Amino acid sequence: MFREPEPLRVPGQQSRVVSLGNRTRACALPDPVEAERVRLHQAFLGRAVDYLCADAGIRQFVDWGCPVPGTAERIRRAHADATVVHVAPTGTAGVLTAAADNAAVLSGDGSGPGAASMLRRLHTSGLVDFDEPVAVLMTRPFGEQDPPAGLDALHSMMRGGGYLALTSTAPRAVAEAAFSPFLPVEPGVADLTWWPYPDEDVSAPGCGTLAGLGRAPRRGRGVSRWQ
Repeated sequence: MFREPEPLRVPGQQSRVVSLGNRTRACALPDPVEAERVRLHQAFLGRAVDYLCADAGIRQFVDWGCPVPGTAERIRRAHADATVVHVAPTGTAGVLTAAADNAAVLSGDGSGPGAASMLRRLHTSGLVDFDEPVAVLMTRPFGEQDPPAGLDALHSMMRGGGYLALTSTAPRAVAEAAFSPFLPVEPGVADLTWWPYPDEDVSAPGCGTLAGLGRAPRRGRGVSRWQ
């Protein structure tokens, strides 16, 4: 008799049961639309990481939400000694730990009301030095009704400066407004397929998801809101 697989257990964390359905669904061919979405997202993150490592000199990365695999590996190819911290939805931490060599994982809900708690954990864990530049890759796409939470608090934590990456399926005006108080990095918000090139410079069709980078200027050491 076919038995439902046991849920992955992560020490210290509450496991989440993920149903894989029956044998027919489990053996179904991959969805080509979803595969292309993941490929485009990985390509965008690769270009962003290359810019942040080579041009901005970032050596600390927080992969917030972990929307696609391979981000830590891309960061390490650009800079082998970079610090990588995953903020992973509950139930995926064990997979990420196994896949990302020497990358730390904070497991939990980092969206909506959970953002403040996750920021506090990120700050007090000592995994990231906010007196030095850090890049937060918050690239699980948000919609018009669910803008990312806690960005003001994140900006205030970044005493050493840094960058925020966002992606969105919301209208352009909503996506641009979400970056406040971060300063937009040229070319601003653009289709994820094209970024960082201006839309009119690329002939390939866009995917409809917007992306961009915002910058937090360095402010020097100071007293944090969380001690």
